[in-house]
Amino acid sequence: MKGGRRTGADVDHGPPPRLDAPPPRHDLLVVKNIDRALRIADPLLMFISGLVVANIMLGERNVIEHVIVSLSASLLLSQVLKQTKVYDTPSHLFRISVLLQLSRALLFTFVAVIAVAFLMEARDYTRDWVLVWMASAAVGIAGFRLAVIIAARSALENGRLQQKIAVYGGDEKGATVLNHLLSMSDARYRVVGFYDDRSARVPDQIKGIHYLGGMEELTEAVQRGKVDEVILALPLAPVDRVDELINRLASYDVTVYFSPDPVLWQFFDRPFETIGGAPMLLALDSPIHGWGAVAKFIEDRLIAAVLLVLASPLLALAALAVRLDSGGPVFFRQPRRGWNGALFDIYKFRTMRTDMADFAGARQATRDDPRVTRVGRILRRTSIDELPQLFNVLNGDMSLVGPRPHALGTRAEGKPFEEAVAHYMRRYRVKPGITGWAQVNGWRGETDTNQKLHARVRYDIEYIENWSFWLDIYILVITPFTLIFRSKNAY
Repeated sequence: MKGGRRTGADVDHGPPPRLDAPPPRHDLLVVKNIDRALRIADPLLMFISGLVVANIMLGERNVIEHVIVSLSASLLLSQVLKQTKVYDTPSHLFRISVLLQLSRALLFTFVAVIAVAFLMEARDYTRDWVLVWMASAAVGIAGFRLAVIIAARSALENGRLQQKIAVYGGDEKGATVLNHLLSMSDARYRVVGFYDDRSARVPDQIKGIHYLGGMEELTEAVQRGKVDEVILALPLAPVDRVDELINRLASYDVTVYFSPDPVLWQFFDRPFETIGGAPMLLALDSPIHGWGAVAKFIEDRLIAAVLLVLASPLLALAALAVRLDSGGPVFFRQPRRGWNGALFDIYKFRTMRTDMADFAGARQATRDDPRVTRVGRILRRTSIDELPQLFNVLNGDMSLVGPRPHALGTRAEGKPFEEAVAHYMRRYRVKPGITGWAQVNGWRGETDTNQKLHARVRYDIEYIENWSFWLDIYILVITPFTLIFRSKNAY
């Protein structure tokens, strides 16, 4: 025994398992499975509440129709929750952001239900019915999730619902994996130890996690139900060795992960593609391509044209108000960077005094900014000043939804935006938008600090990397409500 440490042969896992005893079963009730169950529970509660409310308020007639409407709304809610990544937050954690996402998803779903009912002239489906259905679904989903949070937290505090993880590999790579797992403090997992057949080359413990032996001891621990998941933290070079280890673990009911080199971790949310028969990690992809690009093109042109027609009286009134209030030009043009960093002129209603114009955008608008006119203050608060950008959309310079384009001279804490945030220029991979994912999440107004800019860019990149047609529709529908309830930073 070296330095008082037990080698693989010295590790005591208790008496060997009886060959005639049934193998231990893994617990099905773990946090990961509860997370998966919520994906079913949320739309199911929506469906049940729809049927119950319809039966109470509309009677038992047209039951099939009630089922179809409730089922359609439930499927739509499921897709919206998936697109907005509600399920990325573990079920045992309480987050205000999750409540807001749930609220917006429910609101979007019911707006869609109302719109369809209106278009189909469905007289049975009244406003009262929709409001009661919305309230009951919201209470049901929120109540169920609260109960899950309380129950899951209580179980986790008592050491249940956790997946037991073992790391195979005690060298530098294994230590990096263990340090990462411990630093995350994820209550869903418990690291039980690490294993390595190279007993003379690994330490007794890493960050308090003990060395428990080699592969022989690991397979025995798996048999006894002491390990649910194994992470192989080994170099890529000895492929035969990796195959051997996986083949040995393949005889048991255990989940096995192979940890790539930590340098590559940032890319492993990406899919693999096959080029010439060889698997390639897709490190960066065109965000919107193929049929998605076609859908985006149609969405922009069609909806922008319709909005321009519907908003034409408002545009005329705004133009008249600007002219009467301060004279001078009605519109304000300013160069911005768009898709692939190309320059274009953005259109807005002029909201500042002509003698204090800042065409470079070096000074951001602030609360009670003396440069802003009386009418301009109203236009900026309501974002009506952005409506002329519908012409930018029709011209192909902008999209309805995308990262907001910033003035070229704007700075955060004295630095140009491109220097203040490392991944800022990734925003140029798509066309800029009139509204965006950052805006509906409350990030409007001044970006004078790196913290504010980082938050906006994070939401912009999240939108780019998770773009879908339905995410665009969701953002468009939710934008008017955001303007009403989250406009305190618009000035």
